[in-house]
Amino acid sequence: MGEPTNGGRERAFEALRASEELHRATLGNISDAVFLADDDGAFTFVCPNVDVIFGYTPDEVQAMGRIGRLLGEDLFDRGELEARKEIRNVEREVTSKSGVRRTVLIHLKRVAIQEGTVLYTCRDVTELKQAERELVALRVELLHAARLALVGELTASIVHDIKQPLTAIVANAEAGRRLLDNPGTPCGAADLSEIFRDVLDESHVATDIVDRIRGLARKRPIELRPLDLNDVIRSVLLLVAADAARRHVRLQTELAVNLPAIEGDRVSMQQVLLNLLVNAMEAIEHADSRRREIMVRSRRANGAIEVDVADTGPGIASEQLPLLFDPFYTTKHEGIGLGLAISRSILDAHGGRIWAEDLGGEGASFHVEMPVAAAVAKDR
Repeated sequence: MGEPTNGGRERAFEALRASEELHRATLGNISDAVFLADDDGAFTFVCPNVDVIFGYTPDEVQAMGRIGRLLGEDLFDRGELEARKEIRNVEREVTSKSGVRRTVLIHLKRVAIQEGTVLYTCRDVTELKQAERELVALRVELLHAARLALVGELTASIVHDIKQPLTAIVANAEAGRRLLDNPGTPCGAADLSEIFRDVLDESHVATDIVDRIRGLARKRPIELRPLDLNDVIRSVLLLVAADAARRHVRLQTELAVNLPAIEGDRVSMQQVLLNLLVNAMEAIEHADSRRREIMVRSRRANGAIEVDVADTGPGIASEQLPLLFDPFYTTKHEGIGLGLAISRSILDAHGGRIWAEDLGGEGASFHVEMPVAAAVAKDR
């Protein structure tokens, strides 16, 4: 085959120039910033639109000499890049020329382009990170509002819970005062000691009630820690015990022993279980059944922990089952339909799930499944 003619060479050169112009135009108009550097981090190429993210001109970046001065040192492990050929989603906080802090997501790729050996593609995700922070803040607000609503539903029982120890404290204080005010009444140190002991015991009871409610009502970020789900269940049952008694509902448990820990936020898991128990009590309260019982079970199931809350209420109609966890769907006369939707959202964030089933005219059961904590699962 003969050599290309002059016309063929000209067409090849023209195609090459067109390709280079296209690449320059593309690099100059995208929002990402692209760099090439050698193994020592020295720049071999700086994209023309570097100012969009960093505020510097290409010449100013070239004058920095090394990419570490722009993106920071120790950006990646060279052995890892050599083995994997690319590393994605390295997040860095950088300072632009104007002094504004920006969050940059960096993609690194092993290449051999002229003298460049590492290709850096930088994307500005500052606004995305801010939106994520705002979303987390809104989530905290929503969860807090929902918890306050639950506490509001338990107000009558909470007042009753606190009134009992306070009444006992007042009665003991009155008895002590009478002993001291009546010189003729035999009064020994043992009598006063018993009165003060009763006052202290009842004070601790009232303090515990207040602490439980305050812990639930306080606004706080989600904190994932190893949790004993049985312990969470017991703490929630303490919160609803008085309300269950007021509604004449019997609470029963079948909690499996030696359950492995889950990784979760204690208050959020309390919120899920509290919502299920309050819903179950309300379902029974409006039922004709004389049998008013709620059974809470925990067990190990398929590498996860499952908690069931079953009631003896009217059950769930088949057409309602697919809608139960939708926002603003409710079967209550005064509900707004966010409790179950928020519960599902909480469990989604924990890598868990929730579902419901009708018990064929014998009530309804809600099931919560949570994965075993990673460290525990790895040890087993």
